[in-house]
Amino acid sequence: SCMFRFRKHRPRRASIRENRPDQPGQWWKAFTSSGGIASVGIATIFGIAAIAIVMLHEDVVRYRPGQYTAQDIPSRVTFEFTDRSRITEAQNVAREITPRRYKATNVDNWTVLEEELLRLPDRLALAGQSVQELPAELRDKLQLKLGGDLTLFQSYARPESRQRYEEAVWGYIAALKQDLPKIVLLPDDERTEDFERMIVLYPPFQAKPADKVVDEISTKKVYSTSDAELQSKLLTYAKRYFTVMLGIPNNIVAFTQATIKPTYVLDEAATTAAQNQAAARVPDSVARIEFKANQPLIHRKNVISERDWQILRAEQKQFIAELGKTALKAKLGLAGLIALLTVALSVYVVKYQPRILRNHMRAMAIGSLMLSMLLLAELAAIGTGPLYVFGVAPTLMVAMILAIAYDQRFAIGVGSVHALMVTAALDQGIGFYIILWVGVLTCCCMLQEVRSRSRLIEVGGMTALVMIAATVAAGGLSYDPIAYINKNCLYVGAAGLGTGFIVLGILPFIERAFRITTAISLLELTDGDHPLLRRLSTEAPGTYNHSVQVANIAQEAAEAIGANSLLCKVGAYYHDVGKMNKADYFVENQADGRNRHLNLSPNVSLLIIVGHVKDGMEMAREYGLPTVISKFIEQHHGTSLVEYFYHQACKERDKVHPEQLTAVSDTQFRYEGPRPRSKEVAIVMLADCVESATRAMGEPTPSRIESLVHELIMKRLLDGQLDECNLNFRELDQIEKAIVKTVLGIYHNRMSYPSTERLTRSPSQQSPAVKLA
Repeated sequence: SCMFRFRKHRPRRASIRENRPDQPGQWWKAFTSSGGIASVGIATIFGIAAIAIVMLHEDVVRYRPGQYTAQDIPSRVTFEFTDRSRITEAQNVAREITPRRYKATNVDNWTVLEEELLRLPDRLALAGQSVQELPAELRDKLQLKLGGDLTLFQSYARPESRQRYEEAVWGYIAALKQDLPKIVLLPDDERTEDFERMIVLYPPFQAKPADKVVDEISTKKVYSTSDAELQSKLLTYAKRYFTVMLGIPNNIVAFTQATIKPTYVLDEAATTAAQNQAAARVPDSVARIEFKANQPLIHRKNVISERDWQILRAEQKQFIAELGKTALKAKLGLAGLIALLTVALSVYVVKYQPRILRNHMRAMAIGSLMLSMLLLAELAAIGTGPLYVFGVAPTLMVAMILAIAYDQRFAIGVGSVHALMVTAALDQGIGFYIILWVGVLTCCCMLQEVRSRSRLIEVGGMTALVMIAATVAAGGLSYDPIAYINKNCLYVGAAGLGTGFIVLGILPFIERAFRITTAISLLELTDGDHPLLRRLSTEAPGTYNHSVQVANIAQEAAEAIGANSLLCKVGAYYHDVGKMNKADYFVENQADGRNRHLNLSPNVSLLIIVGHVKDGMEMAREYGLPTVISKFIEQHHGTSLVEYFYHQACKERDKVHPEQLTAVSDTQFRYEGPRPRSKEVAIVMLADCVESATRAMGEPTPSRIESLVHELIMKRLLDGQLDECNLNFRELDQIEKAIVKTVLGIYHNRMSYPSTERLTRSPSQQSPAVKLA
């Protein structure tokens, strides 16, 4: 017998022994069941990615352009620096000294001039009797004066003088062709620009004029059409052949200079190509500067320029290259530091946000956010951008987003760890970290609740002011000049304020990524024009009025214990939206006094009443209500008993089967649940049942209301409906007092007026009558 009992209970004892928490391996089972393995994998991937990002540290120069140096910055190694500005300067010089290319125009100036001179007397004879009557072009070319010049020229149009004039022209042109056959004429502006410089001349028909140069001469040997030296030479020939014609030589020279065209014009394409070739031939050696080890690269009390930053970058690359295997120690040390910070971050998450271990998508979202912001800061530091903007703003972004998505303490912890990673990655000192840390602390402490869009701008502005104060302090400790401190203050101010604007712009994406609902979204849901609320007020006006009263009661109760009163209010607005599908079956919507349940069995009525929860969840999904609001719809009844129809079922059983002694089970007359799992849902549950019960009271006196509220709260408590919401007895007492106060405000005392005696059915008295309305 004893042996049989021992064998019978052996499996049960073994099960108890295996489930004891002190048994070996029990922690592993709990760890794996809670998703710990996947969480460790996510943390490991995060650490590896963070180490890979921070390893870009070698390309980051600690000093920035515009930074003030309190002491000399010596070179740690001997290295060569290629000064690109010197190469650019040498290339500009090469371009400047390269002769410009001119191509021939193939203009036969002397033939054209001969034709024009021969036609000139006839044209003047037909033009008129005075200089004013001549065409302006012709008058300007000849530079005729008032008087005899015109008459003299016109006389050569007569046959007796024509022969002599033509012979003079032929002699003049022949002399020019013989003595000035290769005269080079340039446009006036081009000759002026190239004066006393060499130029290259080539025919225009060559395919590669820069390679087949005809001649390279100085502009001293060329002329422009208006050149005084050319005028002197032309005048010599004109006087030789037009001497007998008084006044004619000067006019002939003026006409010649106005008629002939440049024989060469600038070829811009060929010139540019030649200059580029000359610049490309400049060797890099002209820009190489050698710096010796321990040679000061930047002297104290100087401001680092863009060129200085390039020198520091070249020195750092050479220094890392010469370290060899020694550089591996630095990399391992940096990797170890990031690994320790990753472990600390993981422990912090497990301690203060353990739900992230079960929600791996949240963990990956947080990890991606931190890694992307770390990479952004690192990439910004590789260039020459202002470090106090792009190195500060990413960490503030992480802190603000986590403060909105979770809570202040969690955001401060994670933001502080991220600030350490950024400081290490950018090779900055304790002053930079302090600026980051006070910015994280400020923005997280101010982001307790975001009820308006301007709140994020206020938080960004206050964060900027605090970081400016920290920048002034850090700059003073580093002996930085006022100008440099002012510039950094401007940068951190822009980082703080800009982060506020950016977070404001991406707030809807933050809500979707972390599946959260901010106070701004909740306030939008309280708008009476919301499609679901509008339907509720139209199709189920009694339920809508009931929901509004429940919202007022729940809001006051939530404020009494420090819960989220806005969430309670919004949740109460939508908790009964499922009643719209069968509004007439709920008493608050039966305006005609007709009860739709009279001809239904208790079980059918139960399905209709309980079904409003499922209908409400479907509507919540259809209208895209946030998950936090759907919980109110699902949990506001918990697993409470539908008392009215339960008692109806008991009565019917007694009538049909009075001989049965077993009572009707209340299990099938309960809501499916789940029970409220937050304080806010529990408050709405209590406010809902109190509002419904007080509305059904015949005479809602203060004492009766107090008793009713206390009884209903205790009933829910003893029924186990409040077991999962973390409410304590002190908070329940505060909730009860707040509900009583609010309900008494709704059913407050009013005076009875004689004029409304018949309508209100209250007797009029000589003294003011007081009754509950």
